[in-house]
Amino acid sequence: MSKPPVRLHKNLSIDAPAKQVFEFWSNFANFQEFISVIDRIDVLDDKTSRWIISAPMGHEITFTSTIVELEPDERLVWESVHHSGRASGTITFTESGGRTRVELDFEYSLRHHWMQTAACQLNRFGFPSRAFDHGLARIKEKIEIAHRKDAKHAKENL
Repeated sequence: MSKPPVRLHKNLSIDAPAKQVFEFWSNFANFQEFISVIDRIDVLDDKTSRWIISAPMGHEITFTSTIVELEPDERLVWESVHHSGRASGTITFTESGGRTRVELDFEYSLRHHWMQTAACQLNRFGFPSRAFDHGLARIKEKIEIAHRKDAKHAKENL
């Protein structure tokens, strides 16, 4: 009997238009600056990137991620496969009143039963959820600071 995948759902509201928020999120290279478990991201082409992440107990996981659906300023869907399992995610962007609501759904599963069991146990203790929470808060702050600077610059040039 296989274990269900580990699932994460995150949402946040960012004080910036969807276009600006989407531009940041669709550049995966931005994430290694904000999410501590990401060691490196190599963007290979407009749909494919290679990620290296730190896993518990000193393990490193390398995987290739492919964008499978892209609706500019609205939705981004990706899938990843590596030697130990798979992951997928969807990010949606909904603008209302100059703010953008970001919904992130992410799941991963591991091929070996013992690995999936360990991942489920670690998830109970907040891995990787807390790393995502911290990273998302930092991403939100970066986008909002950039938006305020852009708005101030535009106002000064009127």
